[in-house]
Amino acid sequence: MFGAGSRLGVRLAPAARAFRQHPRLTGTTPFFAPAPVPRADLGQATRPIHSSSSFLARLGKITPRRVAVINGEIVDGLPRPSIWRPIVFAVGLTLVGFGLGAVYVNRDTNVWLNRMGSGSAWRFGRDPSDRDLVNAARMHRVKRAQETLNTLPKVLNWLPDVLLVPVLRTYVIWEEWKINAPAAHVAPAILIAGMGVIFLAWQVPSAQPFMKRWFLHHSVVLGGPRAEWRNCVTMFTSTLSHQSLAHFAFNSIALYSFGSAAYMFLASQPPEYPHESTITHTPHFYAFLLAAGMCSSLGSHLFNNVVRLPRLLRTLASPARLSSAHALAAHQAILPSLGASGAIYGALTMTALAYPDSHVSIIFLPFISIPIGLGVAGMVAVDIIGIWRGWAMFDHVAHFCGAIFGVVYYKWGRKWWWNVRKRLGAHIRQ
Repeated sequence: MFGAGSRLGVRLAPAARAFRQHPRLTGTTPFFAPAPVPRADLGQATRPIHSSSSFLARLGKITPRRVAVINGEIVDGLPRPSIWRPIVFAVGLTLVGFGLGAVYVNRDTNVWLNRMGSGSAWRFGRDPSDRDLVNAARMHRVKRAQETLNTLPKVLNWLPDVLLVPVLRTYVIWEEWKINAPAAHVAPAILIAGMGVIFLAWQVPSAQPFMKRWFLHHSVVLGGPRAEWRNCVTMFTSTLSHQSLAHFAFNSIALYSFGSAAYMFLASQPPEYPHESTITHTPHFYAFLLAAGMCSSLGSHLFNNVVRLPRLLRTLASPARLSSAHALAAHQAILPSLGASGAIYGALTMTALAYPDSHVSIIFLPFISIPIGLGVAGMVAVDIIGIWRGWAMFDHVAHFCGAIFGVVYYKWGRKWWWNVRKRLGAHIRQ
């Protein structure tokens, strides 16, 4: 009740309550959102004060005053920006991915060059072509698949025939498709299959705590350096993670379509550089997607920590903002993220620049075809508007960063890959 010398004050909930976790559709479940100050804490501040002389005489002099809301205990419980560790992790993992991919390609290529008599007298000192290497490796895979098929019935003899026959047929169909289908189709399909396993894990109720800890990336970290390093791992794992069927289905369709086109572009070496013998371009494709995904995750993470988190902390520290019970509730939440959309955006923009005469269709209106450049420009424009307006339905910052990476990789990526392979012992074709 009001009385002489009373104070109007707004109390801040403890820091643990100021950052709540709530479910949200977009493939990003729990998120950090400031909790609104309970209406009960405002007392009768929202009631009108009557100005009759008798009422004022009884009330006396009122001195409204806002109470400071941050003390040492609360400051210690608030999150701090997480910047340099994610940068080190993202750059380091990207470099390791390209390095391991280049080593694998060089080693596999050299093995088949030696098997095919590269530089021998009967070849007149010439090297076999890349097509010769690919065909030889394909015949070897056929032989290994046949040997595996011959041993499977003995290994699975404990299965009844009603189950054994479908298993063997499935294996044959899968191996035949892998051997005969273009590598540009096989590589995205294998990645989609891996993402499908993660999607199925999301549907297991008992696996929810594990999935939320290791396959959702939280830009806002509550904890010390150890928790921050652990959180960096999810910058990678979240790019393979999809919680809803619609999210997984749309990204799978886009990855298979634009990923195949991106694979074809990456398979073409820079014309001004000497030709490096290559038996497979799949490691290059996976390294590109890894780098695009890490770029999108890192961009979103830094934006949240450099722009949005300080804004949120200023809101918590501002008595003027806390004077309204809806100030914190209206403040935009900082959501965790997941999904391969950022990496797919990189493949999309690179494909648009590599094949500008291509056309794309809207997923819900497949009979409408538009130039790929126009479609990509429209999608990027929507993301720019989303960043400016603060839309939270999708991670527009991650999309935009992935798109920028695709443009950069179109310009310099293949030359970068050529130099990495050369430094790690690539064979220059004679």
